[in-house]
Amino acid sequence: MLFAAGYLWFADMAAFREYGEGMTGATYAALPYGPQMNNYRNLLGDILITDEKKAEHLSEGEERIIDKIAATFPKDKMIYDAAHRENVWEEKSTGALIPFTDAVRLTVI
Repeated sequence: MLFAAGYLWFADMAAFREYGEGMTGATYAALPYGPQMNNYRNLLGDILITDEKKAEHLSEGEERIIDKIAATFPKDKMIYDAAHRENVWEEKSTGALIPFTDAVRLTVI
């Protein structure tokens, strides 16, 4: 889950930067092992009852963002290291929310 959180964080932040909203509905906090979902408990119930056939498809832009992140970080450890180099995570105290408005300051993607 640690590495998955990094992929989700970068995807959500990139989507916010490009389209004004994240992809997942998650919020993120600065934790010792990097940016982590802050509201996963709120999302879990909806995820478990979602009918996959009725789920919204990703837009072309969202697919492009995911492809770019996957190409940029082909190995899990790479995303972990990249997240730890981002000032928007590093400058926050443990547990502090990382606002999506910080997406414009990302340096890796």
